[in-house]
Amino acid sequence: KSYIGMITDITKQKAIEEEVRKINKHTRESIEYASLIQGALIPNDELFRDYFKDHFVIWQPKDIVGGDIYLFDQLRHEDECLVMVIDCTGHGVPGAFVTMIVKAVEREIISKIMSDKDIEVSPAWIMAYFNRTLKKLLNQENKSSESNAGWDGQIFYYNKKENVAKFSSARNSLFYMQEGELHEIKGDRHSVGYKDSQSDYEFSEYRIDLKKETTFYISSDGYWDQIGGEKKLSFGKKRLKTLLHKIHNYPMENQKEELLVTLKEYQGSCDTNDDITVIGLKL
Repeated sequence: KSYIGMITDITKQKAIEEEVRKINKHTRESIEYASLIQGALIPNDELFRDYFKDHFVIWQPKDIVGGDIYLFDQLRHEDECLVMVIDCTGHGVPGAFVTMIVKAVEREIISKIMSDKDIEVSPAWIMAYFNRTLKKLLNQENKSSESNAGWDGQIFYYNKKENVAKFSSARNSLFYMQEGELHEIKGDRHSVGYKDSQSDYEFSEYRIDLKKETTFYISSDGYWDQIGGEKKLSFGKKRLKTLLHKIHNYPMENQKEELLVTLKEYQGSCDTNDDITVIGLKL
């Protein structure tokens, strides 16, 4: 009989593994702290209660930080406000970086509005301002630029005193219910801030009749793009509209629960595709 023995020194390998663990821990802790900063930008829920009869908010980043952000601003008096749902390039850390830039530009826009009591607030003008400013800030005014970041999303203006709602969108739809009928306003087929976005593009603006009780649903595409079901297809707008029609008479908190449970069941074992933001507002 014969035997072969081998001794391997794994000291160096263990040292490398320990170094990788330290780097991963440091990176994760940094991203987790970044999520606290991003979370600080999210509006206080109390603000919505001052303007709307009822409401809900779903905000679920795919990763620790995300590229979706929603913003709420009280304007020149207690009767008018802006709601924005912004879906920035990608998700995770790159998307989160863009949300910081979006917040900075938003503060600049709000400052302009607040300084002029006579200006007519226009969601389409705000979209155009974002478009020009993002292209300039990110040096994306020509197609040779290295970066190519921007966003799709909606801007919703509401004046409680005058009973006026106005809306503008890049890509994503606005859904609203009136007297049991579901309406959809499709966004312009033009994104904000990207290299191929036209600097002088004029976004469409819509005024919604509020003589009847109205419930608005403002959403990023993360909800209807989620993959699932037997055929591993996206949830889709058609299925979402059917669901909204079914639940629109429920209290808003129950609507939120139905939206979350339905999507989770549809998703099954599939991975989450994207950040998800859905806001419901009842007037």
